[in-house]
Amino acid sequence: MKFTSLVYLILVSCSAALRAQEPAAAPDQVASSVTNETSADATNAPAGPMVIGDLFTNSIDMQLVKSGDFWVGKYEVTQKEFQAVMGSNPSQFTGDTRPVDSVSWQDAMAFCQKLTDKELNASSNALPKNFYYTLPTESEWQSLSGDADLKDAVTSQPTPRSGTSPVGSLGPNSAGLYDTRGNVLEHTLGDTDKPYRVLRGGCWADNIEINLRPEFRVYARPDESKNTFGFRVLLKKKAADAQ
Repeated sequence: MKFTSLVYLILVSCSAALRAQEPAAAPDQVASSVTNETSADATNAPAGPMVIGDLFTNSIDMQLVKSGDFWVGKYEVTQKEFQAVMGSNPSQFTGDTRPVDSVSWQDAMAFCQKLTDKELNASSNALPKNFYYTLPTESEWQSLSGDADLKDAVTSQPTPRSGTSPVGSLGPNSAGLYDTRGNVLEHTLGDTDKPYRVLRGGCWADNIEINLRPEFRVYARPDESKNTFGFRVLLKKKAADAQ
């Protein structure tokens, strides 16, 4: 009897030792805060902005896609997102999931600044150190517009439209971004020494093919707004000399 018990104890000990050497199973999906300081199974992830793969969801549920060293809005800024940050909605074509329209370059920049401040002041450390929201430069916009096809553009070509459509109504481009052509023209950062700013991408009202070409530009005063004007944000790191 004593011999049998001893054998049993030895077998149990060996089995436990072998299990301790086995690698832990990786979770199917891992989420972390954008600072990459915390990792947890997605179902038990802390509240606040999350990164899952190359998709970042911030504190107002805006989705951004990783592109090189920065993140870019998967969609044009929606009316719901604008309302959450600015407390108002200037849009003519109302709807939470429609892109905000009738915004000037100044409005777009104010949104970026307020969203940056909001997340810097959040207790959840919503932004990584030295990151901020801004508009894309023209060259950044050009690279992000990618191979967007007119078949995936919300325009009045060939069928006339009376306004915008919910963001993401049609297909994405190769970078996973929606509405880089059509829906609303998108403000770019521009040169603040000049009296005008540049918008790119065409809009819902365009029916002439030349206005829908990726290289087409619309020039507007910084305070000018129209129901064809909107924007998309970038989340990027400050230059080393600005930190």
